[in-house]
Amino acid sequence: MTSHYWLFDLDNTLHDADAGIFTIINQHMTAYLSAQLNLSHSQASALRQHYWQKYGATLAGLKQHHPQINLQDFLLASHPLEIILSHLQPMSHLQQTLSQLPGKKIIFSNGPKHYVDALIRAMQIHHHFHQLIGIDQVNFLYKPNPQAYQNVCQQLNIHPRQCIMVDDSLNNLHTARTLGMRTIWYGKQTYPQAHTDAIAADMPALLKIAPIILQTAIRHRAN
Repeated sequence: MTSHYWLFDLDNTLHDADAGIFTIINQHMTAYLSAQLNLSHSQASALRQHYWQKYGATLAGLKQHHPQINLQDFLLASHPLEIILSHLQPMSHLQQTLSQLPGKKIIFSNGPKHYVDALIRAMQIHHHFHQLIGIDQVNFLYKPNPQAYQNVCQQLNIHPRQCIMVDDSLNNLHTARTLGMRTIWYGKQTYPQAHTDAIAADMPALLKIAPIILQTAIRHRAN
């Protein structure tokens, strides 16, 4: 039985969302807010950014302040798959790394499930993953909210101490670490941090440090 689980973020971890996809999502979020809340484009853009800065996710602000907004409709409208997929750029060496990384692998994303499914299948890596989890499967909670992590572990019937989380966000990793997960900060701009167990600039680096992280995870669970 697998005793450890890799929790992978999606955006800017498995693919380069900054290459155009985040811009597309932000544009469609702004257009949706403008139409639904009767705001000018500039007002809607400012509101979107305000909620993102205050709560860590635009959806969180909508959930708290605009109960008339259907959150599932918002997620569908702001993630137009046909446009998004044309800008998809998987991380280099992604397929090779996932195929050689031991243990069960889970996607844990702040994106909606339909978006996660579409990107994973377009990158042809769906067969590497045990489960794909989006924000609409954890009661519209989002990283770094601790309850979102707990909901994921409950769905998988595992303990946080069994998890190794790979994410490009330090805030997300900080919560993971406080819950007992091992953490890897992913991305080219990373550097050693107190609440991360390791850093990986790219996929080959992730594969290289995996044996060390697995050993620390095993010792961690034994304590």
